[in-house]
Amino acid sequence: MVEHVDREAPVIPAGTKVTRDIPVGTRVTEADFGAGAEPAGPQEVQVGAGGDPLMIGIPVFVVGSLVLGMALIGAVPAAALPGIVPVILASTAVFQLISTIWAVLLGQGMVACIMALFSGFWASLAALLVGQAHNWYGTAAVQASSQVQLIFFIAWDVLFFFLLLTMLRLPAVYPAILVLAVSAVTLVILGIEFPGVTQPLFMAAGACVLAFGALGLWVFLHIGSVALGGPPRPALGPPLIK
Repeated sequence: MVEHVDREAPVIPAGTKVTRDIPVGTRVTEADFGAGAEPAGPQEVQVGAGGDPLMIGIPVFVVGSLVLGMALIGAVPAAALPGIVPVILASTAVFQLISTIWAVLLGQGMVACIMALFSGFWASLAALLVGQAHNWYGTAAVQASSQVQLIFFIAWDVLFFFLLLTMLRLPAVYPAILVLAVSAVTLVILGIEFPGVTQPLFMAAGACVLAFGALGLWVFLHIGSVALGGPPRPALGPPLIK
């Protein structure tokens, strides 16, 4: 196997078939072998070699946040809450999963982690809403239903809190989104635990969800500008921990 392509060697005449192997990953131009020549041996094919997975992950995150936030502040009756499932499942969860795969192909481990976790949250929330509405899990009794919801939201709240800690080295807007997400889930937990003040607590949670949806739009403007060759604006803020 040849380890180095000698660029000082004479140019091989056009049409000459090159018989030596080229290491995988070596960048070969027409000038290296003469016009029309084809290097022999395996050639590397790169999959997912560019782009920004957040271009998909952020806008679908925003639309899921908007429908959930509006539902929590009372835009739809509580009994109609499963009606948000088409958006949070078929749009947000699915396309954040696609964003996860894209990030994996690029080797962006942290982006893949964040997108995968949020995809799991939206998909499991959809399963909880639909499953409880149709009593798939045998939790028709009010007390049992509330306990299942508490377990669900407490588990995600703990995870989001520790995800927040890992994101403190990112631009400030990202941990800000997680602060609002943790606050929203905590308010939902309190609303479930204390039925007497459920409505105001859920409305406060909905306001937090709409707020982090707005921050998601801020991020989308930034990454959209960069993707189209513009300046990195609006600014995302400095990392809280360097």
